[in-house]
Amino acid sequence: MSSKNNKRITLIVLIGSFLIVGFFITQWWVKNYIKDFLSDKTPSLFTVEYSDLDFSLLQGNIVLYHPSVKIKDSVISKNHTYLQLEKIQLKGIGYWNLLFNNTVSLSNLTLTNPKINHYPYHRIVSEKDKKKQPEKGIKTITINDLNIINGDLSVMKNKTDSISVSVSSYDLKASGLKLNLQTLATVPFVYTRFYVKAKNIVLNHSDYESFKIDSINSIKNNVVIKNLQLIPKYTKQELSKHLKKERDHMQLKIPEIVINEPDINYAGNRLGITTKLVEITEPNLEIYRDKLIADDLTVKPLYSKSLRKLGFNLDIRQTKIKNGYISYAELVEADKNAGKIFFKNVNAIVANICNLKDAKKTEIKIHSKFMGEAPLELNWSFDVNNQADALYVSGSIMNLPAPILNPFFKPNLNVITEGTLQQMYFTFSGDNIKSSGTMKMKYEDFKFNILRKKTSKINKFLTAIGNIFIKDGDKNTNPQGFRYGTIEAERDPTKSFFNYLWINVKSGVISTLTGDGKKE
Repeated sequence: MSSKNNKRITLIVLIGSFLIVGFFITQWWVKNYIKDFLSDKTPSLFTVEYSDLDFSLLQGNIVLYHPSVKIKDSVISKNHTYLQLEKIQLKGIGYWNLLFNNTVSLSNLTLTNPKINHYPYHRIVSEKDKKKQPEKGIKTITINDLNIINGDLSVMKNKTDSISVSVSSYDLKASGLKLNLQTLATVPFVYTRFYVKAKNIVLNHSDYESFKIDSINSIKNNVVIKNLQLIPKYTKQELSKHLKKERDHMQLKIPEIVINEPDINYAGNRLGITTKLVEITEPNLEIYRDKLIADDLTVKPLYSKSLRKLGFNLDIRQTKIKNGYISYAELVEADKNAGKIFFKNVNAIVANICNLKDAKKTEIKIHSKFMGEAPLELNWSFDVNNQADALYVSGSIMNLPAPILNPFFKPNLNVITEGTLQQMYFTFSGDNIKSSGTMKMKYEDFKFNILRKKTSKINKFLTAIGNIFIKDGDKNTNPQGFRYGTIEAERDPTKSFFNYLWINVKSGVISTLTGDGKKE
């Protein structure tokens, strides 16, 4: 063998030996660096323990077995987050991005059986911390595919054993995930696709109600929510004992909600939620108000203003409500039962629940059976970007036997009614201050009977006087049998939109029943 070939073989052996030794030295360094980082770099803020670790340098893979993580607040020195897992797998670590671009890039991150307990009241975030941006270290995390398998989440309230949010089991998949740590307060993450499957979700909405959801599932392009409930924590009577000012006792049950093609996005630094269609099936809402409790005199914005003032962008193109039920009951006197009105077969289409600058008008069309019998239609529209909260409302009700109103009128107004409201149409427009409009009615033998106090007997004297002012439905009508009236109302800003709707309708009814009946 020639001297030249010997030198070439020797060079290859030396280079090969160097690469092999370098590989093992590098793998040892990276492995021990990771251990050092996880267990000792920031012991006062971030502590990680695990039973074993596998590492592959060439493939860029890391597996931590039975890791547990504790995150401590640096101000009050208390742990605010605990995380335990069966396993964490990181695949396809991008070394170039890590070394030169301050970016952690992964082809896949899988968390198996993660259990998270978070105590937000053990964490103090100052205004200085919120504005502070990292100048050094990792600035971006990108993950091609994120998988969370059989997760368990609990977020606690500042009370012993009190849960704010809990999810007993969930699976999550997301692709194209990117977290910019410099904008984490305003834009937490962006993604291209996601899949979620969760069950037994509890949200402690307030001190008075909690939300419960049986399950949430991604099915193709839809998210399906099963059996959403708003559950009161007190009975009607118990709630009144805990209140200093009035608050509705509410119960809500929705067997199914389908959200079509939901998307979470960010415009500037503002969160946005968009979906083409939301379908709500058979919602059942029962509202009870104890009027013996002091009024809540805080200002109630109209829905256009509430939508405009949301802290995030919302764009729901269409919402459909199918076969709902709504009831409202008021307790006015302690020795009487609460008066109740209700709506069956509530079907509605809502277009453009949107607060974007170029939002189209929100338009709501509702059909229902008032008191389970009389067909009722309500049309309502507003422009979310109109600062005066201008609105337009029209509606109609047909074939209403007046006596079916007595379960509400008797305890609340101390009156009972007779006759039939054959047809009623009303239209009004207004803003957040006042409104005006018109009404026409066709009715037969319509009268009010005023009751004596604390009895069910009719006060004939007051009834006779009252009915003097109610005009006969057969007189002063047009050829079609309608009487006309006007609507004039001033909004009480401490009351809701539905109070505003009611006083407009009441104004029209009084004008139509007691006026000359002629169209202006």
